[in-house]
Amino acid sequence: MSERDEAQGARSAATETYRIDRRGSEHRATQRFARAANYSAFPLRLVLGFSGGVDSTVLLHALAEARAEFPLELKAVHVHHGLLEQADAWVEEARAHCASLGVPLQVAYVRVQPDGRGLEAAARSARLRALAAVPGDALVLAQHRDDQAETVLFRLLRGSGVAGLAAMRPIAPAPLAGAAAPWWLRPFLDLPKETLIAWARERGLNWVEDPSNASADFTRNWLRGEILPQLEERLPGVRTVLARTAETMAEAQQGLDDLAALDDERVGHPQGGWDWAEFLRLPVHRQKNLVRWATLRLPALPPTQRRLEEGLRQAADYAGGVWRFPLGEAWLCARGERLWVEAAPQGCDAAHRCG
Repeated sequence: MSERDEAQGARSAATETYRIDRRGSEHRATQRFARAANYSAFPLRLVLGFSGGVDSTVLLHALAEARAEFPLELKAVHVHHGLLEQADAWVEEARAHCASLGVPLQVAYVRVQPDGRGLEAAARSARLRALAAVPGDALVLAQHRDDQAETVLFRLLRGSGVAGLAAMRPIAPAPLAGAAAPWWLRPFLDLPKETLIAWARERGLNWVEDPSNASADFTRNWLRGEILPQLEERLPGVRTVLARTAETMAEAQQGLDDLAALDDERVGHPQGGWDWAEFLRLPVHRQKNLVRWATLRLPALPPTQRRLEEGLRQAADYAGGVWRFPLGEAWLCARGERLWVEAAPQGCDAAHRCG
């Protein structure tokens, strides 16, 4: 392909993305959110998670433009992890970018403390907690179709079930308890990253590049940089297929959630949780589904299959007193005739030792 053809292709992609952005993706997301949340008080207060990378930079500009068409207030939040020497420079870049658009910026400084899950997971948790602390009607994030495909593949390789493979949703309740913005929006989930890059280049936008994204030491980077390109070469369109898998799993999960809600009512205990004897009368697969459903509502990550099966085995042998079994981020508990799931206190490990 000649340079002229490449340039024409980029302009075509950028023009299409401009059409999507101006009258589509981010604008439809705010409208869908308003309907889904039965939201009638305007202007809508949106908080944008702004890293300064190309994805969030495009979303910043798209939402800034959408203010002319939709009654919304926009604020950006940049999380400073302090893990790279460029972190301070990125803060200044973010401030300059937001100031040029008249968008207020808040910088959240966090300390990343690696735990047993590794540095990548610890940084992600710290970032999510910082974003969840900023008040607004909804937090807006710039994940796109390629991120969705990567997430599905990553979770598939970890052995996730239906809930994990449902991955990210365009509109969803905040995944953290007590989040200051109760809804999280991802208006770019149906757009490939190449489209966002073409839009940014057409506009002459600048963005920062995180050098850690090129390191294959992190599993997600390895999947993004090496595995997915190879799969795409052998199976063109695999990213779209994986993203559609997430949609299918989300529909399946909704059915499982509906069943769990019915079972929760059926075996519920007057003091909360479930009647132990009635719970055990459920088929085992519905016991598992009910515990996963209750765990996600805490919210906490659902337990592994092996951990859940062992917890249910011990629950079946419960003989009275106070009993607790660690499921991961939650405990399965029993006392008297009552069985329930509760969040593990912060600082407690799998053996119930608390710091």
